[in-house]
Amino acid sequence: MFTGTMHTGTMYTGTMYTGTMISDLMAVVERVGQRSEQQRIADDQELHAIFSMQIPLAEGDQVFMGAA
Repeated sequence: MFTGTMHTGTMYTGTMYTGTMISDLMAVVERVGQRSEQQRIADDQELHAIFSMQIPLAEGDQVFMGAA
């Protein structure tokens, strides 16, 4: 005979949690999103700096690309 609490699918039939757990989780998600956006901006700036260091080609110059 089962005497504990039951879980049915994704629905919890036992005690409902209250307090700051949801608020804390939302704050963590917000911080992760901000860090992700800051990292994306830093990556974009780094790529821009790398591309700006490339030697510009004049219109008659030939460009050879590929493997030899």
